[in-house]
Amino acid sequence: MTDALDIGRLATRVRGADPDQGARLAEQVRAVLDGPLAQDLDGVAARALARAGLPAGAVVAVRRVALRLRIGPRVQAAELGRAWAEACETALVGALAGASAGIWSRISPARGHADPGGGWVDSDLVWFPDPWAAELAHLERLAAGQPPPWWAQRLAAGAGATAEALSPATILARWVAQDPARAVATMTALAESGTGVVTLLDVDQARGLTRALLGRLALPPIAGVGRDAAQASRAAGSVLLDQALARVQGLAATLAAQGGVLAWPWLAAALFARSPALTGVPGAWVESLLELATEAAAHPPDAGPPDAGPMARAAARPAGPGKDTRSAVERWPPISARAQLRPGPAVTVAPASQTWSVCAGGLLLLVRPLAKLGLLPAAPSLTTGLADLALTALRRVLASLPPGDLAVAQERERPLLAVLAPEFDWRGRIAETPIADPGTAADLLATLVALIPADIAFAPRAARLVFGTPTPSIARAEDLRLARLVLRPGRLRLTPWEAELTWPLAAADLALRRGGWDQDPGWVPWLGRNLSFRFGGEA
Repeated sequence: MTDALDIGRLATRVRGADPDQGARLAEQVRAVLDGPLAQDLDGVAARALARAGLPAGAVVAVRRVALRLRIGPRVQAAELGRAWAEACETALVGALAGASAGIWSRISPARGHADPGGGWVDSDLVWFPDPWAAELAHLERLAAGQPPPWWAQRLAAGAGATAEALSPATILARWVAQDPARAVATMTALAESGTGVVTLLDVDQARGLTRALLGRLALPPIAGVGRDAAQASRAAGSVLLDQALARVQGLAATLAAQGGVLAWPWLAAALFARSPALTGVPGAWVESLLELATEAAAHPPDAGPPDAGPMARAAARPAGPGKDTRSAVERWPPISARAQLRPGPAVTVAPASQTWSVCAGGLLLLVRPLAKLGLLPAAPSLTTGLADLALTALRRVLASLPPGDLAVAQERERPLLAVLAPEFDWRGRIAETPIADPGTAADLLATLVALIPADIAFAPRAARLVFGTPTPSIARAEDLRLARLVLRPGRLRLTPWEAELTWPLAAADLALRRGGWDQDPGWVPWLGRNLSFRFGGEA
């Protein structure tokens, strides 16, 4: 249930002081059940969840609840319905409180009742933070070779769901269509859990889901581009593909060893989850990467030139019977710099949401104009370009701080920087992180600053919180305007698929609102997250 209570089967037994009284009460009960009870039960589920301390969007399944009501001989139907609803709410709260010691799922924050020994225990009550978590637990059970749980039909695909709606192919396709960012993060977590995910789909379903992922996340084929330009673009993109494959190489080897083509959708999800910059390259390139990755996983790790990237090593291997006999140059353009290729850091996906206090929340306000005006760096340089832009903007607005305070202020914004440039290596001290291309970053920032409304004001308390004074010593008008945009204290909540910035209601700025700066960007493919802004919380 979410905000509605769905009762699968209702059985009643009425006892009275004498047979005639019992018959009258039974008739009253039937009248209530056939009429006003549904209205009386409205809101019971939401209240029970709130009283039990569960999230507002939680879904709960209870196999059975026993209620006992003492009814007077002249009870009114309206009173009987209200009493029934109150008893039901109290019983649900008690059952949920008793389930607080349940075991969290091995993958997601879901009360899935996983046995530490590796099996599953079917409890009479299960709850999950939302329907996605229920569907994930359902898939996890199927991947582990277990039968569908008793609650799957009610929670995993909605009340009254058909067997087709509960099939892995249908659930996964629905995920990709509804929320690509969460879909790839959840599929990656499931693939990394060690369960047999490749058994969930057949070959046709795996190919279909792979196409759906590429169609939703990657660019369409490049058209109207000359051969030389396309070759140069592909050559530059292959570095990005090499880095992406390096981030998931262990998972690729494991999946490919289990199922070949069956591994493709899971590997594709992991590639996009770990390297969202891949959304800026054509889907055909990513599909080639999947083919070469499964080939590479089937060969010894030392096959191919030791100084080459994984794409080049896979392409250089001798072809077997029926295999593509093209050379490495024909299959994937070689790159002279590949010997110096250094894979980026693996991106860590947290199992649950985390929240930080940040002061430069306005950095994320740059996302919409970057995308809307086509100012994004090209995919191969997207990671460093975004990191350079974020560091340049942050350091420019904080430049008047003393060196020690400046280092601390930059460090505090680490979570924001990781959102704006998710593939960059932020493991070192932020104050010591170099800007790769200062000139390009400065030019891009100047373009963005020119778009900031001239009448923008500092967010309440922002200047005093950051500088210790309401009038910071920022001499240049452009830097002052940038500081008024960027320095917006708030709370940043992160999950592997979303980033939500919450600001005090007083932080709403009419100048920004008129220009649409604070509108939710929504799903931002190249950040790998759904991005939203909320006003009304505490900073």
